[in-house]
Amino acid sequence: MKELADGVWHVKCLPGLPWAINAYLAGDVLIDAGCRQSTGRILRQLEGHEVTAHALTHAHPDHQGASHDVCERLGIPFWCPELDVPAAEDPKLIDERQPDHFISHFFWRIFHGPGHKVDRAITEGDEIAGFQVSIHRGTRPGTSPTGASRTGC
Repeated sequence: MKELADGVWHVKCLPGLPWAINAYLAGDVLIDAGCRQSTGRILRQLEGHEVTAHALTHAHPDHQGASHDVCERLGIPFWCPELDVPAAEDPKLIDERQPDHFISHFFWRIFHGPGHKVDRAITEGDEIAGFQVSIHRGTRPGTSPTGASRTGC
């Protein structure tokens, strides 16, 4: 892992492609979890760090792929933007919401992971690891890319 800012770490999700699919450790919260093939790589990088929760920015296969396994193995709660809760719990909805294009369906097939029960629906203005959540309208119905700005800055 590489520290990007005080308390914010970049977690590499794919070998050989360190910036293609990303996850971050912000304080004690894992933000996103790459694809389903990322589980072991993410868990190895988190060793020695306290992780108390896992949050998604949005429910796409390259963000939620390892979420179920990471939450189960670390015994941590799963947080997700309110509009993406159904897709995070049932990844078939992710594929249905993607553009009807070969590449979209292909990436869903190779990257998505099992669904996981969401413990907290993230909403506009919530604070996560010292960041204030900003929910943006997604490019497809039911998607909600989430941004954040550090509180107190």
